[in-house]
Amino acid sequence: MSKGHAEALMPMLDDMLAETGIERSTIGRLAVTHGPGTFTGVRVGLAAMRGLALALALPVKTYGTLAVMAAAHEFKDDPLLVAVDAKRDRFYAQAFDRQGGAISDPAALSAAQLTALAQSTGADRMAVCGTGAVLLAEAWTGFYALDAPPYPQAAILAAMAAQDDDWADLPPPEPLYLRPPDATLPDPEKRIKWRGAHPA
Repeated sequence: MSKGHAEALMPMLDDMLAETGIERSTIGRLAVTHGPGTFTGVRVGLAAMRGLALALALPVKTYGTLAVMAAAHEFKDDPLLVAVDAKRDRFYAQAFDRQGGAISDPAALSAAQLTALAQSTGADRMAVCGTGAVLLAEAWTGFYALDAPPYPQAAILAAMAAQDDDWADLPPPEPLYLRPPDATLPDPEKRIKWRGAHPA
């Protein structure tokens, strides 16, 4: 969605509970991706889960967006690169080995840096999923794009949370931002200066 996240999310959750016949009282834990992703999407998702956690007195745990996308992949012969196109030759990316274990931290990297990362693993080929897959497949012949959902899937996140036994002493849910926002504070030197008395 380009806008309207906050207005759409809570009704979507209500509709999901109604469709599945799940009562709120039966929910035992909450999970949410904390990034990397769009600033608005990450903020809205975290705020919604924080609010529900407080209202329902439930624990909430965060999971990396790229790790959730990797968990949807059936690992076979080649390692995996999850890459989300962040524009301006930057990709939010993380690499995983043939068994699904992370071999790099989430980072904002260029196509050339990701090619070097892939080549450093010693693999001749690396599968790529995410919105940056097609672009990276053009950057290095060893990359090949997968036919996979380009965004994290809620069902995969739910499965990860259900199978996760480590829910003790959880830190507060915080966003994972890999670059500063595009919006910046205005330059104080360029602010409008009133001439004479300030208006009442």
